[in-house]
Amino acid sequence: MNLRGFICRRFFCLVGCIICLVLFGAPAPHAQERPRLQAKELADKARNEGNDRVKQVQDLCQAAQLDPKEKKYTDDCNNYRLGLDQDDTAMLAAAYSAYKNHDLERAESQARLVTNYDAKLSTKAKFLLDLIRNQKLLNQVQAAWTKGDFDSVIALTQSMTNADTKASAATYVNNVNTYRNFIDQAQKLEGGNPQEAIKQLTSARDLNPNGPGNPAGRIAQLQQAMQAKTAPPPPTPNPKPAGNSAADTAKKVNKLLTDAREAEKQGNQQDALADYAEVLKLQPGNGEAQSSSDRIQKAIQSDPAAAKNALKSAIRYYYNSQFDEAQRALVSYLETPQTARDPGVAAFYLGASLIEQSMLQTSRDKWQGPSKEALLAFQAARKANYNPVRAYVSPALLKIWDSSAQ
Repeated sequence: MNLRGFICRRFFCLVGCIICLVLFGAPAPHAQERPRLQAKELADKARNEGNDRVKQVQDLCQAAQLDPKEKKYTDDCNNYRLGLDQDDTAMLAAAYSAYKNHDLERAESQARLVTNYDAKLSTKAKFLLDLIRNQKLLNQVQAAWTKGDFDSVIALTQSMTNADTKASAATYVNNVNTYRNFIDQAQKLEGGNPQEAIKQLTSARDLNPNGPGNPAGRIAQLQQAMQAKTAPPPPTPNPKPAGNSAADTAKKVNKLLTDAREAEKQGNQQDALADYAEVLKLQPGNGEAQSSSDRIQKAIQSDPAAAKNALKSAIRYYYNSQFDEAQRALVSYLETPQTARDPGVAAFYLGASLIEQSMLQTSRDKWQGPSKEALLAFQAARKANYNPVRAYVSPALLKIWDSSAQ
């Protein structure tokens, strides 16, 4: 090998190594700049995302990953993400607060502002939105029941998804079924047993005065038909002698006095008072009735146990639709504050008795609403922190009770 050949071979070997380094070993300048350019593009894009804060955070955090040496991208990522979490947390808290205050519209608007960036916050917001939706449905169920739109009550309840809300709506569904059963039973009994049919229709009317089937009108029709069949004979031209009238009065008085004495023996002081009151209507100067009434009243005023029994009797009168007796007993109970341990209960049932009596004595189209005395009684019951057991009170009465809080 001559010297010239050796030099040529070494030269070509060196050139080949340089070419390999250029092609495979040394990175191209544009390959190093590409992540930085992409990071800058993402950062610029984030600032133009408008109101989509989730995309802003995603763009900035991706830019920070592509160009970790650029501290601004990392700072912007952390700051934007922290701000988004804080705002979502605040809006969710405001939504729950509005929901607890029964402001469903504000609760819904705030919950919808919570983004889907944080899975936990987003899940809570969706759960709250479902609660709001179901509560709105329950409100619609209540309104439909009040209007007498029973088909809507059923349909709205079926669209509920929350178990607790659906359980509350089930009460109205049960009331719908009970009402319809009263109407069906009345229809079956109208021909053969109109009196029982009237009871069924009265139960339906009391359950919902606005319910379908016009129970009030049908009651009036049945009563007219019964009166026509059992019209009393015309009065005799000659009135009864005065002696017979006095004898009849004495007979009634003796019977009432006997019943009153027996009621006292049985411990039924309110029944005894009612009998003595009837005696005094017939014979205002009856000494036994007056003295016995005074004695029983004093006993009730000085004996807490007697007062408690008097209140029980008054409530029993109310549920037996003996409203005059109920009112007299409740007023008597409230007039003895030293032994009246449950004034809220007595005040509520006094108001309820006044309202129920006025509703029964006045046709539906002429009824002007509860009297001032009834509303004052309800207000006294509220002042005493009394809350009735709603299952035992008719919807019509509950509506008036609820409105008395305003």
